[in-house]
Amino acid sequence: MEDPGGLLDSLESAADDRDEGIGRVRCVSMESIAGIAGSGGLTAREVSIFALEHDIVPLRYLRNIGTLGSKGQARLLRSRVLLVGVGGIGGTAAELLARMGFGTITIADPDVFDETNLNRQNFCCTDALGVSKVDIACDRILEINPDVEVIRRRLMATAESLPGLTSGVDVVIDALDSIDDRLVLQKACADAGLVMVHGAIAGTSLQATTIYPGETGLAGFASSCPGEEKARGVEVETGNPATTPVLCAAIQVQEAVKVILGHGDTLRGRMLYLDFDEWAVDFIDL
Repeated sequence: MEDPGGLLDSLESAADDRDEGIGRVRCVSMESIAGIAGSGGLTAREVSIFALEHDIVPLRYLRNIGTLGSKGQARLLRSRVLLVGVGGIGGTAAELLARMGFGTITIADPDVFDETNLNRQNFCCTDALGVSKVDIACDRILEINPDVEVIRRRLMATAESLPGLTSGVDVVIDALDSIDDRLVLQKACADAGLVMVHGAIAGTSLQATTIYPGETGLAGFASSCPGEEKARGVEVETGNPATTPVLCAAIQVQEAVKVILGHGDTLRGRMLYLDFDEWAVDFIDL
């Protein structure tokens, strides 16, 4: 971005130096960013990206910089992610995506919250019962990080709807419930040339992998799943505790960060299996 209307001078005037473990860092507050954005006819995200590209770090991202770097954080803010499902895994993933600073988050889910969601789903509370999961999640994301653009899609991810949902995004996070639905999503991602980050839970165990276009991915699992498990997911028997979805979501969001930034080893070509009841960890080649 070119310097519109002396934006760099405004940021430099508002910035303070902080001594961090990574050295001295020029930082700027969200209040200053909001003021500069308003006076310049820009969005907070545009100002944040410009600042990061000039090594001025918005304070909300300061604790990300040692891992991502200022240029990496700017790249995340330019990225677009599709989150399919905003229940147990998806609710936590949505919040993590916002706190990491993914710039545009599209959330697709047709459901409303009910009492059985209260034990684990991140945005579910008694006041939210009967309300769209997408609306609750998106409203909360905007409270967490006004840099983020949220796109609400109160619909089911199907072969018919997915081409529209995947258009223009950079990475897709699978937070669905059944292998059948996930296979439909995997095909849509392959058709669109997109990476899909898969995650699923069953009681105290989880699995996660990152599937690139053209790879077998989950197809090898489909034939071995019984009918009920394919339709509703294995968690119908093993339950959905509060802890497992959080860990699964964290793994998936970190994989999405690596996909966008292009560094670090992803779970491409292998399935991570983790059971923290017995602390069993395994990697299965796909």
